[in-house]
Amino acid sequence: MKYFVTEAERKASRSSCYFEFQRGRYHDKCWLADSLNLHEGVWEQFDMSGLFGRAIPGFDYYGLTEVTKEQWAAALALPAEPAQQEILAELAPWAADCFAEHDVFTIIGM
Repeated sequence: MKYFVTEAERKASRSSCYFEFQRGRYHDKCWLADSLNLHEGVWEQFDMSGLFGRAIPGFDYYGLTEVTKEQWAAALALPAEPAQQEILAELAPWAADCFAEHDVFTIIGM
């Protein structure tokens, strides 16, 4: 993957400066094996807060944000910069797999 890292890769980096994308509702703990993680620097560089904020009312940079299938579809439909589109495209297979089992995924902010 170009933008996201697995939990094993995040752990090996010895950094916690990542937004975690967790399957389903928050599991009362972070850094789950099946989560994907996007580094805070990448998040900021490509203004992912602006993108997600337009599609998800109440997006919380510092907390938990549950993303429904409808909100995810809205995010995908937004006009976006090329790198933002690449990030969403990289996340899309994971999100589709998630929605096959769950009604939301959770973005765990900084």
